[in-house]
Amino acid sequence: MPKGDKFIALTAYLEECGKDELKMTFSEIERIIGFRLPDSAYMYPAQWSNSESHSLAFGWLNAGYLTRQINISGQTVEFIKGTLQDCQVVFHLPKKTTENRIAILSVEDAIRAIRTYFNETVKDSHGRYMSWRHCYNSFYTNRNTLDENAIDYLALHLAFYLASWGMYRGSSFLLQKDYKVHIPVVKIIMEERYNPLLGISAEGITKDENLVLLEEISDRIRKAYAEEQPSFDGVINNATDTLVTKILLGTLGCVPAFDRYYVKAVRQYGISVGGYCKESVRDIAKYYLAYKDDFETVREELSACGTQYPVMKLMDMCMWQIAFEMDIK
Repeated sequence: MPKGDKFIALTAYLEECGKDELKMTFSEIERIIGFRLPDSAYMYPAQWSNSESHSLAFGWLNAGYLTRQINISGQTVEFIKGTLQDCQVVFHLPKKTTENRIAILSVEDAIRAIRTYFNETVKDSHGRYMSWRHCYNSFYTNRNTLDENAIDYLALHLAFYLASWGMYRGSSFLLQKDYKVHIPVVKIIMEERYNPLLGISAEGITKDENLVLLEEISDRIRKAYAEEQPSFDGVINNATDTLVTKILLGTLGCVPAFDRYYVKAVRQYGISVGGYCKESVRDIAKYYLAYKDDFETVREELSACGTQYPVMKLMDMCMWQIAFEMDIK
């Protein structure tokens, strides 16, 4: 089926309406096309952008129209005849709340950010960006190896990866420890019960049973560090959300690293509340699924480097780069 044929009824309607501009509700469009719009059309304004990356857009582009005003909360869209140079799309968004979030990061901007980040990783074959790849590959290929030498080897990889990404700062309890402090955590991560989390798909991480596993392993990682001798007198070793999620990203690839850049970006663009919890993990997976075909194409492209990039690493790269560029500006 040629791209856009699914929405050919909308094309025919616009061609026959005889108007240079018109406003329609989402329900009116659904009556014309004969089926419900995808859920992403009710959640993500970017789904209504004049981009050929969305099959929905061909419904109006093939008729010579463009979208101009998108009101997600009011569920209306304005179409006008014209060129892309003449039309600036305006999104009318409701106030962001925990219950009502509207993601406004377009897939084009997201993919550009992912590619920008990835290009940095290949500039220096010994750069710090490579630490994630070395760590993840080591845990991936040694998944079924449980001897002490392998565990020690993986703990060393984990330590260096964490050091590369700021987890050994002066205030961190890890700075006062050797790499073997990670051995109990590595043993937890390598348990067979957590196999479903390894390189998990976006669909997989939205399932309740996997989110429960994620919550469980996060709690166990925190407990393992807390049970080690304190680095500072009277202070329990505190594994923050940032540390826990960086570990999970580097070993299982099942969540983005919830550092300040990631949290800033997902809040700025209405993707999630930002804090590390089951809801926010599910939200980032839903964002990936809204543009799954586009993201999967990029993931396959990146994975040609020899590392099977998990979906959550792509989201981590995307949000980190977006927020990093905000800081530069």
